[in-house]
Amino acid sequence: MNTMPSFVDVLIVGAGPTGLTLACDLARRNVDHLIIERSPFYNVASRAKGIQPRSLEVLDDLEAARYIIDTGVWDLPVRYYTANGRSVDKPSITVAASAELETPYRNPVWIAQFDVEKALRDRYAVLGGQAQLGVEAVGLVQGSDGVTVTVNTPQGEEQIRARYVVGADGGKSNIRKFIHLPLVGETHDHERWYLGDVRLEGLDRDHIHIWTSPEGMVGVTPLPKSDIWQLQATIPEEIEEPEEPSLEVYQAMFDRRAGAGRVRLTDASWLSIYRINVRMVECYRNCRVFLAGDAAHVHSPAGGQGMNTGIQDAYNLGWKLAAVIRGADTALLDTYDEERRPVAQAVLEDSTKKMGGIVGTATEGGELSQSLSTVSDDLTSGLLISYRSSSLTHPSDQINVTRSFPGDRAPNATGLQGNGVAGSVFDLLRGPHWTLLAFANGINPSLMSFISDELHVHCILPANVEGVEGIIDSGGNAYRIYDVTSEELVLIRPDGYIALRTSLDDTASISNYLNSIYRAN
Repeated sequence: MNTMPSFVDVLIVGAGPTGLTLACDLARRNVDHLIIERSPFYNVASRAKGIQPRSLEVLDDLEAARYIIDTGVWDLPVRYYTANGRSVDKPSITVAASAELETPYRNPVWIAQFDVEKALRDRYAVLGGQAQLGVEAVGLVQGSDGVTVTVNTPQGEEQIRARYVVGADGGKSNIRKFIHLPLVGETHDHERWYLGDVRLEGLDRDHIHIWTSPEGMVGVTPLPKSDIWQLQATIPEEIEEPEEPSLEVYQAMFDRRAGAGRVRLTDASWLSIYRINVRMVECYRNCRVFLAGDAAHVHSPAGGQGMNTGIQDAYNLGWKLAAVIRGADTALLDTYDEERRPVAQAVLEDSTKKMGGIVGTATEGGELSQSLSTVSDDLTSGLLISYRSSSLTHPSDQINVTRSFPGDRAPNATGLQGNGVAGSVFDLLRGPHWTLLAFANGINPSLMSFISDELHVHCILPANVEGVEGIIDSGGNAYRIYDVTSEELVLIRPDGYIALRTSLDDTASISNYLNSIYRAN
């Protein structure tokens, strides 16, 4: 292991999807940071097994999406088996996001968490980073100008000083315990599941396979580009102490619920009992320490939200930490909790309701099929997440729009041409910068003063304008999708959310907004 630095600007604790997303974002922003992971090995358990459209957009921006698209599958139909051994095929339980949400990634992707982590680790390596494995945070003391974290390493105990610490160390987070922020909520003791990564014989890998029985359901999902299946099975409510998971226990359960000899389990690499917790912290921040992902919120897996919410937590926090380290007003960091905690609250409520429906129908195939068919929707896609009520969002009384409001995610629009561009709005947004879209019939010279590495300015011309320098909206998509009816400015944050919209001549609003964030402390 490399010698660890004794001081960094940001220490990230936990190298799962949340921590790695933040590490990639900070690395591309050239922020001095370190990511540590208490396990001596990379995770090889499937755990989460789906990436949602909004998370794919985030990973696209970080240039980590290609491996996921190449590895995962989006159309995975479900085969339900009846008690007499017959089967009924149903469509995939994931559904494409509505077309009007305007994303290149409408379909959720089935993929194991370890493959998502690999995609992020590979991208992080290209950016020059590597997680330090086998390093566990065992103590934390905050001061007025930094945090001292005591860590156990293979070489012994060491101390790391950091300006900021981010706990992305999962549901059993040490960092959360050190800053005394308990997970508040409830454990659903009656909603318990056997989980596992298994190898088996007797099934095709083009379907999820599900059996229902009076004892409950058992299902197996093929993990793409591997020979592994993730097994999920409900544990009956009346069983107080479930048997310890083992290959033998799982085989016997399979034989009871699916019929003896139908499926033979040959190997198991990860076995677990999952108790559904619906809990979150009451604040994502304690002074210089932040929580993200499962360290801040845990909930039912229904709707495939856990890993995705963590990835989006990190994406919200990364640009804010970088800005403050470079001198922005520290109040910017308060907006992390302000924006992300309501999202987790909504996810908790939605996933709890959906899981209740699944568990309540786990003994009857037709009803279970109906319950599972409702777990994926526009809400679970993440594309509807909005920060309209955030203090960072400036509603405009000058611009009257019916969609793409300040605070909403900036939608994609294809068909842009000119200035070396042949692509989409997302191509303009990709990278760590702010973006100012000037929807106009020509460049406003006063906008030139805004252009910098931190703020990219693009003039979007209507399709019918010729002979003017700028990017032509050749199909009219950008003007339609952004509901532009007169010349205007749209300021988009580094994390792809619309900060404000105002008229073309109101450059003062843009200056005032950016100055309010980036003024020196």
